Amino acid sequence: MADLREELIDLIAEEALIDKAKLVPGATLADLGLDSVGVVSVVFAVEEKYGVEIAEDAFKDVNDFGSFLAVLEGVVETKRAA
Repeated sequence: MADLREELIDLIAEEALIDKAKLVPGATLADLGLDSVGVVSVVFAVEEKYGVEIAEDAFKDVNDFGSFLAVLEGVVETKRAA
């Protein structure tokens, strides 16, 4: 799972143009400059790379990067286990 986490962090950093060092669990999405457009861009990239579908409301209670990453990891892991 650590490999998946690193892959996702790399993908997010590249897609959202955010310095990877800033992608820490406690950082808020707002602090990272990850607005709704940025989130959608990242979600599309994850869906395309991993062949998953992420529900529109998957991030409704997400405010920090750690939670955002956990949702993405969960979706990808569920797909891999299927």
